[in-house]
This record gives sequence, C-alpha cells and structure tokens, in this order.
Amino acid sequence: MIKNIIFDFGNVVIRWDTDALLKKYSLDDATLKCLKEVIFESEEWLQMDSGLLNAKQAERIFQSKVPYPLKDQVSEIMCTWFEKVEFHKDTCDLIRKWKKHGYKIYCLSNTNIQFYEYIKKSDIGIYFDGFVISAAEKLMKPDKEIFERLFEKFSLNASECFFIDDTKENVIAGRECGMSGFVFDIARLQELERELRCLS
Repeated sequence: MIKNIIFDFGNVVIRWDTDALLKKYSLDDATLKCLKEVIFESEEWLQMDSGLLNAKQAERIFQSKVPYPLKDQVSEIMCTWFEKVEFHKDTCDLIRKWKKHGYKIYCLSNTNIQFYEYIKKSDIGIYFDGFVISAAEKLMKPDKEIFERLFEKFSLNASECFFIDDTKENVIAGRECGMSGFVFDIARLQELERELRCLS
C-alpha cells in the first residue's frame, strides 16, 4: 500500500526551460545564448547540484567567462533565477489533493542549495513532509545511495513509496531500491493518477 509520494522537481513540479527563464531578463538573442552556455550548461552548474560549489563560488567563475558588460547580468541572474521558474499548476494541484487525502509528500531532487532554500518556503513547499537534495547530501540520482538516504532520513519503507521523476534512469534506480515509480510527463497526469489509485 502506498503511503508516501516522492517527487522530483525539475520538469515535474516545475518547468525547467532555461530559454524561457532567461527571456524574462529581456536579453537579446546573442546574450541569452552566451549566458545559457556559461551558466546553465556549465560544469559548474552540475557542481552546484552535486554540492561541490556554492552559488557565490559559481558566480565568480561565470563572471570570469563573460565580457565585462555581462558581469552584472551574471550576478543578477544568479541572485534571482529561482524566482523566475514556473510551477506546473496541475502537478501542484495534485500535490495538494494527495496531501489532503493523507499521503506523505517528499522531494528527492538533483538540485542546488539556492533552489532548495527557495522552494521549501514557497506556496507548494509547505505541503512537503521532507526534502532530500543532492547538493546537501553530495549524492546524485541515479546513485542508489541517495534513495537509501531518503528512506533512512524519514524512516520510510520503500515498498510504501511511489516515486515520480521525469528521467527514466532515475525511476529505474528507484524501482531497484524497492519503490514503485512513474516516468513523468505533464501530458500523462491522468495516467499518473490512475497508476497511484491502482497501487493504493
């Protein structure tokens, strides 16, 4: 019987589209392309997610890679990008609904401390019973150790957990750790609800 629902964040609870995000800064196409590559497609961004760099350290590296006129733009983006992220309303509605029905709601996400601090205080963050974040644990999905960390931290029985992630490899890893899992796509919400009903 499923008692706990475990959510990834990127492209599950939020829309992770760096082009759309950067367009909110009113950048010309060349600047958008440059900053997307330097910031969001960088090795340093992954190092923030894995807990090897903090946001200030990464910001200094990003600034060293851009022309002088863009240094202030880098700083602005690094201080505000997480506020520009769009939430999937339908997913958030499901979270509220499932919480009301008595499920425990948890997050298991490859993300950095900056976004974690923002999301846990957000309107949807208050519905979560706990978070396991790659940057804090210095572990990344699909490493099975991060799943075990989730179970241990919140005293969860894997067979009572339903894991939702947009990456097939991560869902497979979760299943191998004993959870039920669903590869998420925003177009598959009805299918997701049906599957949970079948397992509960």
